[in-house]
Amino acid sequence: MIKGIKIREKKRSASGRFLIASRIRSKKGDVRMQEMAFVLLAIVLLAAIVFVFSIRLQSSKIMQVSESLNQQRALSLRDKIASLPELKCARMPCIDEDRAEMMQNYKLDDLFYGLSGAKIIKIYPSGGEIVLYKSGRPMNMSYSTFVNLCQQKLLGSTFGYDCGLAMLEVST
Repeated sequence: MIKGIKIREKKRSASGRFLIASRIRSKKGDVRMQEMAFVLLAIVLLAAIVFVFSIRLQSSKIMQVSESLNQQRALSLRDKIASLPELKCARMPCIDEDRAEMMQNYKLDDLFYGLSGAKIIKIYPSGGEIVLYKSGRPMNMSYSTFVNLCQQKLLGSTFGYDCGLAMLEVST
């Protein structure tokens, strides 16, 4: 050493390389690690976006299937109600109006399970409606079909049917 002047010596690391070069390399390594971290973060975000999109797609498909099943169930219950022996006429394919009016007074929750309402609306000759079932639930969808609504009457010395047109409507 020369008096008053300090000379910086280059130190060698255990591997024999100069420490100054290793510091530069460690900065490059830090940059590479940050780049890798950002790439991994981008991949995770992309995967999350794809996951959310696929969940929404699946949930919309599930809702469509659910609506389809509700519609099929309502249609089958509508057909079941139209062919109930408690409502059918004795000799012809129709709904007996007197029997339907009697059904209004009975609580048949087991028969109409899954429905929010079932009613017969008289179309011709014009008249009112016969509410077969009404639950406290709100009505979402209604499905209907036309049926013969007949009433047995005494015509002269024999009994006959006085028939009209009605609509059987069920609501889910």
